[in-house]
Amino acid sequence: MKILGFDLGDGESAVTLLDGESTVEPRVLPLQGRTSLLSAVGTRDGHIVVGEEASVLSGVRDARVRFKSRYLVDSSAMGDVRLFAQGVMNELRAGEPGFMAQVTRTVIGCPAGWGEGRREQYARLMESAGFPNVSVVPEPRAAFLYARHARGLRIDPALMRSSAMVIDIGSSTTDFAYIVDGHQQDLSLFGDTNLGGGLLDEMILMRSIEASPDRGALSRVMRESPAWKSYAELEARRLKEQYFLSEEKWQTKKLTKQLVICYDETLMLELALDGAVMEAIIRMPCAALGGRSFVQCLGDALRAAQEVSRACPPQVVILTGGASRMAFFRDACKAAFGGSLLVLCPEPECSIARGLAYAGRVDESLKTFRQEVASIARGEKLQAAVNAHVHELYAPLAQALFEAARESALKTVALWRRGGVDTIRELDTLLASNIERAFSGDAVAERLRDDLRVWTDGLMRELESDLTDLCMRCGVPPEKMSLNGTQVSAGVSGVHLSLTSAMGMDVLSGVLGVVLGAVGASICGGGGVALVGTGPAGMIAGAAAGVLLALLGKGEMEKLMCGVKIPVLLRQVVTDGAVRAGVNRQQEAIKRSIITALADPGSGFSARLAASIAGTLGTQLERMAQNAEMSICA
Repeated sequence: MKILGFDLGDGESAVTLLDGESTVEPRVLPLQGRTSLLSAVGTRDGHIVVGEEASVLSGVRDARVRFKSRYLVDSSAMGDVRLFAQGVMNELRAGEPGFMAQVTRTVIGCPAGWGEGRREQYARLMESAGFPNVSVVPEPRAAFLYARHARGLRIDPALMRSSAMVIDIGSSTTDFAYIVDGHQQDLSLFGDTNLGGGLLDEMILMRSIEASPDRGALSRVMRESPAWKSYAELEARRLKEQYFLSEEKWQTKKLTKQLVICYDETLMLELALDGAVMEAIIRMPCAALGGRSFVQCLGDALRAAQEVSRACPPQVVILTGGASRMAFFRDACKAAFGGSLLVLCPEPECSIARGLAYAGRVDESLKTFRQEVASIARGEKLQAAVNAHVHELYAPLAQALFEAARESALKTVALWRRGGVDTIRELDTLLASNIERAFSGDAVAERLRDDLRVWTDGLMRELESDLTDLCMRCGVPPEKMSLNGTQVSAGVSGVHLSLTSAMGMDVLSGVLGVVLGAVGASICGGGGVALVGTGPAGMIAGAAAGVLLALLGKGEMEKLMCGVKIPVLLRQVVTDGAVRAGVNRQQEAIKRSIITALADPGSGFSARLAASIAGTLGTQLERMAQNAEMSICA
């Protein structure tokens, strides 16, 4: 897998290549013998020319520059972008014939402010220019990935894991990425889509024209000839770069360049810079910025970044983009984040292109990770493992259900004893309802929790090796996907929500019948014998039962007793201990009945419970994977 990182900038562009399996950093691909290429395009003799060659001085009459900054507002810029991309493709093929056949993925950068729809459109445009399998990534994210992976920066990994702010100032935009603990935060990608170093090129040119005695004629040429305007802006850009490379030298000494403009007539234009001129330029009102100055808008952008990061100020601030060499920009960033380590990328014109290549590898790993986790979580392997072991849960589940039923019986009989229920028949109905509610509530899940955790640990050990291998391949720490009981317990607790539906009415009815019989026997004793206690009330009840038994027979007698409203005083002879003992005597029979019903293939319980558990564990696996993904994304 070979990944191409293409930083198509408003001022300069760069291309890198990364072997997806290699630990070697992305290699910068030379374009016209340089690590970066002027973002200029035109045609000459029917052929596309880019970079230095796209100049009126080289016979190009339709030269275009700064087309990326016009992409969102000028429909003609789309054609310029595509033409330039085709020109870069031609340069790559000329340098290494057959090279593009090796590329499996292309990652193009875009400003942070571009929405998903615009990115998709941009990707299709790049594919139409010949680049394969294009994805578009925000440039500040690429800058962060470059800073995280680049060996040359030597940033303490602990600082990167803590909190970081990436500030990428290019020719057309100023973008920010805010990362905490390796996680991009809400509003983490933001910036000013109008604030870029290219504005300074325009203002240097505009100021120089205003200072020229031929300003009227020069202004007309700039309006009528995009090619000559592009040439003049490029020369202003070169002057600016020369100034900022040796800023101390030019603070008091004037840096100048003479341009010869040949349109209807030959005109001379002197571009000039020194410290005072640059200070005036960055503070002069700019129409593209709504009449505000460059430094005012930069201050607003930095204050917005401070506000976003107020809760956890960045420990490291990484500056990238060609315009990051400007001293006033670095000073403003240092003032805004005074307590942070300020890092300037050593090759800011190439750092985004390298980061884009890293982003391609990261996103490929992320795609693989998500697909394979989904395959495990929702595929046959997890379901087969659950199916093979679900029978091991029957005994602990039967015990938990028995205990929940016994607790419901004690509470319901206690209510009957206090007079809250009139007859034993009504008691049976209420008890059935209470047991069903208990089975679908938290009590069973709580009683089953420890057994379920032990069972899950054993089950997950069968999947551990697959997940560990996946983590190693995708760059995720294996402990992030460790499937021990602590990690999965929160997810497993969701199984109880589907126990009642998994059991079905046939299983539930069988359990209720056994429990109700045990409770009824404890109260009625096969015809009211349990109500015969000490004292006159008990003897009267016993005598009454004996007379009824003689007159009606045992079956009719029990039916009659179930419908009789027994005096509350007489009910006191049925103690909690008697009910508990009566139910406990039936414990093994109840549990056997539950297990038999659960294991019956005809009931469908096993399949329903296995599906419920597999679904719950699958959801937990995917939730863990979402958290683990940040190890790849950051």
